Amino acid sequence: MAIRTYAMSFMSRWQSAVLSVVRGEGEDADELASTHRIMQESCDACEVMEATVAEGGNPLDFATDVSKVELASTCAQLYVALAAAKVTGNHDRARELESEIQYSVCDPLWAKTLLEFDSNEATTPYRHYEDLSDFVLPLEPAAGRTDGTVKIAFVSDWATGTRLAKNVMRCIGDLSPDLMIHLGDVYYSGTKDEMRDHFLEIVREHLPPETQVFNLAGNHDLYAGGEGYYWLIDELGQPASYFCLRNDHWQILGIGAPPRIGDPMSAQFKVPNIDPTEAEWHRHKMATAGGRKTVMLSHYQLFTASGNIGRSADNRPLATNPVLYEAFAEQLPEIDMWLWGHEHNLAAFDGYGELRKGRCIGSGAIPVALVWKPYEPLTNLALAEGFDTAPVMADQPRLGHDGDHYHHAFCVLEMNGEHGEMRYYQVPGVDGDAELIYTEEV
Repeated sequence: MAIRTYAMSFMSRWQSAVLSVVRGEGEDADELASTHRIMQESCDACEVMEATVAEGGNPLDFATDVSKVELASTCAQLYVALAAAKVTGNHDRARELESEIQYSVCDPLWAKTLLEFDSNEATTPYRHYEDLSDFVLPLEPAAGRTDGTVKIAFVSDWATGTRLAKNVMRCIGDLSPDLMIHLGDVYYSGTKDEMRDHFLEIVREHLPPETQVFNLAGNHDLYAGGEGYYWLIDELGQPASYFCLRNDHWQILGIGAPPRIGDPMSAQFKVPNIDPTEAEWHRHKMATAGGRKTVMLSHYQLFTASGNIGRSADNRPLATNPVLYEAFAEQLPEIDMWLWGHEHNLAAFDGYGELRKGRCIGSGAIPVALVWKPYEPLTNLALAEGFDTAPVMADQPRLGHDGDHYHHAFCVLEMNGEHGEMRYYQVPGVDGDAELIYTEEV
């Protein structure tokens, strides 16, 4: 079973709890965890709840009619519903579900998972700058490189811990980048264990020791509260969730964590946010660029042809992120390229809203089936005021596939003075080597 992910934060926290319990039972490999019965049944229950919410139903009622004498699906739905009741503070519904569970015959692993779920949430404060010069770091080659180039590898939505993800990082390591920047999402919910096992240990195993590593905060990095995320960036030597890397010719700006993820039951309907003071910090970096080229990085999309940003008042998927547009509308012509993830695809967009090059690189490790048609744009996108057309995906680069699922991908920017070249690589399967599929000037 391929890894499955969800927009409701409590579902990702629940998956993290399942993973922890399965590992505690002696199953260390994440492939085994993802195929374990309790994970499969949890995912099935989460998909039922997700569909219930998408259809306008009450997420806490989806288990109401489950028979107390059924077993597998009963236990999954009862416990997932109980987790939802807990995170929303619906104590009456929680008591009802606890009563149903008391008279069911459920595997003790479900109770262990609930206890783990209750313990895997914490809140770590967002880190504000004190001075506008804070979090500005040198952009320089790794020790020993003398040819004047700087090579940065970018990947997003990668940290699943699976064999696929490990092979992608092996391929990145084979290219010996000076820096590797992950645009976010350590699955399932960014617990400390997942940050260590799905990110840090794999990176240390496959990248050269002199490679600098950075990690932006995606939604999954913060679903468990952020403690694991901030532990990770401290291990990496990254000062905050946002940063500026600068040399004489380039600056790389990474947009950080939103101060809060929002309601755990409706995250998929909320527009991803940015702290206003952080937006001011980024605008200052562009105002003081001094002729440097600017590459902007974020986990969330500036715009999309496929949804997943938020919903309009009439419940249509938004084409653009209004928060990011409002924050950086005047600076868009000054941005040479903007990379983002969140959607599990590799796609280049034609110029849109005065941004010349927007690129989605979220195809790091989450399996995407051909039947999902990621290169087929939605026709019901809600356009922002002043826009007459939706964003358009270019013909290249596009991922190949194995007949069922698309390959995974990353990209590498090589800078030599003012010149920059972005190379896009796809990685087939769990043991395939990186294949160069597209190159462009920046």
